[in-house]
Amino acid sequence: MKQVFFLTAIFFTVLTFGQDIPLGKNKFKADFTVDSVTLGVESNQVNVSGDVGGGYGRVYLSYIFTNKMETEDAGEFTGLAWTQAGENFNRASLQGIWKRNGKIFELYTFDNVTDGKKTVAKGILDMVNKTLKFEASQFE
Repeated sequence: MKQVFFLTAIFFTVLTFGQDIPLGKNKFKADFTVDSVTLGVESNQVNVSGDVGGGYGRVYLSYIFTNKMETEDAGEFTGLAWTQAGENFNRASLQGIWKRNGKIFELYTFDNVTDGKKTVAKGILDMVNKTLKFEASQFE
């Protein structure tokens, strides 16, 4: 009986708190243009660039999209980023999940930046219009 109660409590906790990725008060937008796509058998690479808020300036990102679990219309990605704002440079490792939603792809990413900030973002990748638009913030 205790196990049933425990599992029920976990289930409702996940439903209650697992609905959205919380963005902090320091939200910023990050809009990119798709520069190139390289198709592969087990992965696809997408390179994007753009000017970004949050003090990062010009940003270049390179994503590797995979589907290791062979799920339908979803998978994971890793990547790297390089930024320059004046004389300040940063790099970041990118990791997250993607899912197809009609003609667009939704991305959910957690990034580790060399300035010590940890960034969470959710975005829309539109391959037809060659755009990637994120709402992002640093963890508080």
